[in-house]
Amino acid sequence: MAKDTTPSFTLEVELVVSPFIVSMIERELDINRVVYNTTLGELLKREKQLKQAKRYKKSMRVLFALNQQLSSCDKKTEKKLTQEKKTITAILTSLREEYGLTEYSMHAYCTPIRHHFQDAVNVNIAQKTATRAWNTFEKKHFGKAKRVTFVPKDAFMSFEGKTNTTGWRYRDRQIVVRNQTISLVIPKKDVYLREALHYVECNQTFTYRTKKGDVKTAVYRVKYVRIVKKVIRGRKRYYAQLVCAGYPPTKKDLQGRNKYPLGTGRVGCDIGTSSVAVASERHALLCNLADRIAPPDKVHRTIRLLQRKMDRSKRAMNPSYFRPDGTIKKGKKEWVYSKRYLKTKQQLAELQRKLALYRKESHQQLANELLAWGNEVYIEDMRFSSLQKRAKETKRSEKTGEFQRKKRFGKSIAHRAPALFVSTWKQKVERAGGFFQEVNTWTFKASQFDHTTGECVKKPLSERWHIFQNGIRVQRDLYSAFLLQHTNETKQETCIHRCTQAFDNFKILHDNVITIIQTNGRPVLNSGISMKIS
Repeated sequence: MAKDTTPSFTLEVELVVSPFIVSMIERELDINRVVYNTTLGELLKREKQLKQAKRYKKSMRVLFALNQQLSSCDKKTEKKLTQEKKTITAILTSLREEYGLTEYSMHAYCTPIRHHFQDAVNVNIAQKTATRAWNTFEKKHFGKAKRVTFVPKDAFMSFEGKTNTTGWRYRDRQIVVRNQTISLVIPKKDVYLREALHYVECNQTFTYRTKKGDVKTAVYRVKYVRIVKKVIRGRKRYYAQLVCAGYPPTKKDLQGRNKYPLGTGRVGCDIGTSSVAVASERHALLCNLADRIAPPDKVHRTIRLLQRKMDRSKRAMNPSYFRPDGTIKKGKKEWVYSKRYLKTKQQLAELQRKLALYRKESHQQLANELLAWGNEVYIEDMRFSSLQKRAKETKRSEKTGEFQRKKRFGKSIAHRAPALFVSTWKQKVERAGGFFQEVNTWTFKASQFDHTTGECVKKPLSERWHIFQNGIRVQRDLYSAFLLQHTNETKQETCIHRCTQAFDNFKILHDNVITIIQTNGRPVLNSGISMKIS
């Protein structure tokens, strides 16, 4: 039986490094890179041997046939087919264990690699690196990724241990490794960091709820230390991430009150790839995601220009690797990069780093604001990774007859990071004692339902307004958030009675939101709201 895991939070503190400490960290990073690449290569070899086995081929054919039968069978035969599938799955699992395709077999495999480097890396750190290689391979083996990528030199950016007793460990506001102690940069103004370290040092207790619903008590402690290298404005900086057991301290204002208190009531949220709509009893919101710190359009344009500049330089330095039509030739290549290309690459990496910080800070601000709206959040269970994939079917346009583009929402999801916002908001609500409920998208059908008629009418994505039979128009995303706010106890559909009672109040909040968007002059992407001409 798996052990109950305690809640965790991470404290990131910069290290005070000397040239000797830098060389020690860099050497350990490079050794872990070798462990990672070697382990990943061994997994691929073992997988190739497994796929050549007749028993594996036969089991995979049976599993494929069972999956096809389960997709179109009735309830009577479903139980029998499910039991057969479990049997085949058990056979495949035993075959993987026989060929050494397990996480713990990789822990044993990385031991000779440590000995090759005179045990310069702690055994727990090496095993954790082998686990990272296994997690990468697992995605490819089970069809969640097409291929794996080996880490080039100087590109391995972190390593971590398993416990705080061996290897790199935290002691008395210092990082201890072998006979070396590394000081931490702890600013006097950082009240949050000092309070969190005080919890750890004084062994304060906290209560948490297990998955089974039991309430337990544990002690604040550092579980393990992660060493991270970052390149900021072209300069290498090194950080220690302390993974601590417990809940992070609550931020407070000057009067000692919670800075972001949890409200009461129901909140519905319709999350999109670029925007978010939220409805509660007293508030409503429709805005672009990750648009609160700085307009990202200028940054995105600069990134595009830098990428085109790098592509031109790459083609100019390696003309023999490209066909006359511009496509890349197949086969192994040794690319030659100019100094200008490497300089442009650093500029691009710095812009991407800033953009990631903009997104994270913007999501944090919005989640803190929504925390006061209610303690029961209802949101659709969206799989954004599926929306990033290109369309499989090739279609022609009815107007022009040309092939339509297969790309879907990959770029907008990368720029706006809706999944990051959902996880940030969920973490804050649950930490404060609220409930974050995910509603089944297929059964709820928030964008198609009409609470006045009780019917679902499928609408194309281009139709951004919902029109009732009496002629009233409401914005589609805001109305979906309103329906999600009033979901019933089963979380399968909305409660028509609640919607009827609260619709008049929602309509007032809805009109205020539309007016604010039109007067501010900052359009919401894919909302269908036209701006007022001044």
